Amino acid sequence: MTADTIEAESIEAKIDAHTRAELRDLGLFYDTETTGLPLFEKPSEDPRQPHVVQLGALLVDMDSREILEQLDVIIRPDGWHIPEEAAKVHGITTQFALEVGIPAKEAFEHFLAMWGANGVVTRIGFNEPFDARLVRIGMFRHFDAQAADAWKLGLAHDVMRVVSPICKLPPTEAMKRAGRGKQFKQPKLSEAYRHFFGEELTGAHGALADARATMRIHFHLEDLKRAERAAA
Repeated sequence: MTADTIEAESIEAKIDAHTRAELRDLGLFYDTETTGLPLFEKPSEDPRQPHVVQLGALLVDMDSREILEQLDVIIRPDGWHIPEEAAKVHGITTQFALEVGIPAKEAFEHFLAMWGANGVVTRIGFNEPFDARLVRIGMFRHFDAQAADAWKLGLAHDVMRVVSPICKLPPTEAMKRAGRGKQFKQPKLSEAYRHFFGEELTGAHGALADARATMRIHFHLEDLKRAERAAA
């Protein structure tokens, strides 16, 4: 084997290692707080759709579980306000957001840069389709349809759907009246957190706190599955 061959193989090994690093398994745990519920029957680009008030996200190496980057921003209102009923849920008033918030486009650019990190990035949320819709609405406002469609087609995982048959919460009266009395009620994040850890979720309805709680539940489920396989 010549020195040139050894050098070529060394370079190839470095390239392979670099490629593997770029394609590592990443998760983007995220949550939004908003001015209200989406108009589900209206398109995302409808100007009457609600605004994102707060974005919280954690970019995580899914193998090592290392948090690579985090985001916790409040968005400054620009020609819109935060209704009092929404502020009662997440605690962010219009005045507070005007004082400490950053421009919406800047917040979304940072968030999308995390989503576009080198690797295979899966969006992970609790009731993820809800938050995905709010992000898509924001993308139509601050970017374009191509970006919004790319987001819509991205890999996603909804922790709420996984835990619903585990928590087994009884159906509500409204569900019974609607003929869904044999289905489990989908748990709130705080209910799922209490079910798995026997404690209350601190900072609920803060976007970053909710993203962290979702991450904790997700990895707890992974640990349970690993223990079941080891015991089999």
